[in-house]
Amino acid sequence: MRRKCSQRGCGAPETFCKELGNPNYQQCNHWEGASKAIELTNEKLKSKKNPIPWTGVAMEPNDIQQLSHRSTPQIVGIIGASNTGKTSYLGMLYTLLFNGKKFKEWGFAGSNTLIAWETQAKGLKVKPNGKVDYPEPTPRNRDYYSLYHLALKKGHLFTDVLFADSSGEVFTEWSKNTEDPNVENAKWIYQNSDAFILFISCEEIINGKGRARNSITQLMGQVAGGLHDRPVIIVWSKADKMNELEEKYPQIKMAIESSIDQYFPNSQSIAISNFSKTDPDNLCHVNNLIVTENVLNILNKSKSLKLNPEIGQTSDFFFQYRGSYGN
Repeated sequence: MRRKCSQRGCGAPETFCKELGNPNYQQCNHWEGASKAIELTNEKLKSKKNPIPWTGVAMEPNDIQQLSHRSTPQIVGIIGASNTGKTSYLGMLYTLLFNGKKFKEWGFAGSNTLIAWETQAKGLKVKPNGKVDYPEPTPRNRDYYSLYHLALKKGHLFTDVLFADSSGEVFTEWSKNTEDPNVENAKWIYQNSDAFILFISCEEIINGKGRARNSITQLMGQVAGGLHDRPVIIVWSKADKMNELEEKYPQIKMAIESSIDQYFPNSQSIAISNFSKTDPDNLCHVNNLIVTENVLNILNKSKSLKLNPEIGQTSDFFFQYRGSYGN
């Protein structure tokens, strides 16, 4: 479990300590109290007396074994620069499912990380003043991992999916040097993911123009370099600004689309937004779910655990036994 200051709104250790006014956050009483509480929690979780193997918080690579007894979890790498809406996408996905929106073919079958999902969803709630805080920036520590779990079923098919999130700054550095010791988490996500969702922010391009295009193109090239036929879905995030992008900088958008065709010729491109104008809103309520479902359907072609397998005609009671799933 990662450390976090107990003082509300404090982002230590990513920012200066608000009370001390300097980087010595560990000397702050609030941080000290939070650290002690987390250490006690970790000790409790590691204790053999702990009756459950999961806590509800985001998982890390060494937690994957919790799921491996029933299936081979499929990992979806969430890739993109800073402020492209990666974590907000996860928060919106949970918000939609929680409020009754559904995938067309897949059904929710559980999650070991409900607390983590709920934490990100809270950042998208509209306050009485009409403002939204958005989820806190993902820490850029090289040992920071956030794996969000969904168990899903489609007819007799069942799959565990882990959405692997990491800091956009880390992925930007990874795109420049994959062997940088400070990008270990991004490197792990790239090496272990079965599929990728690559985020391109319309707002980032509007603000950064050619510089943003170069950064996006460099990241795409690095992702394509060792892809080995793993699927990639391109997400144009913050697409409520798509019209502005196309009006002001059509050449930049066309250049990025050309790079997409070059690096990922068989990829799908989907525009999403977290701002809804109607209900249902295609960009928000529909496309956020389509991104996830399309990834699931692509992965399902090669991997899935089938429940209630078909049993051939036989009089042998051993082969006829189907366990608890058959009841």
